[in-house]
Amino acid sequence: WFFEEQLEGFSPFHRETSRERFQIIGTSGTVTTVAATHLGLRRYDRNKVDGLRMTSEQIDKVIRGYLRAGPEGRRRDPRIGKDRQALIMSGAAILQALLRIWPTERLSVADRGLREGLLYSQMSSDGVLEDGAL
Repeated sequence: WFFEEQLEGFSPFHRETSRERFQIIGTSGTVTTVAATHLGLRRYDRNKVDGLRMTSEQIDKVIRGYLRAGPEGRRRDPRIGKDRQALIMSGAAILQALLRIWPTERLSVADRGLREGLLYSQMSSDGVLEDGAL
């Protein structure tokens, strides 16, 4: 389990934090695709996915479904598609490893604003932007 080995350096962090107070936010790619599948959406809908909270059990159930579907089933799934059918399983392995290393009650899904907000904050603190410039 390569991913778990790479995350071992973070293990002391998760031991010091209770599951109830620890929050994981997932953005884009695998996390949003898993969320859309969990919701049973026929096509991806950002408005329904953004802000969703999922348990580890819900995430595992979706990933088990991807495994059962196999490459051809994932390719036909409109939420995944032929271009991402192989990548979704790699992302799923990483997501499951993260949830094993950092157990949490819920993962929050963010599909808008987070990256832009972080970029704005960094640019503002670096003096690239003046506060309120956007």
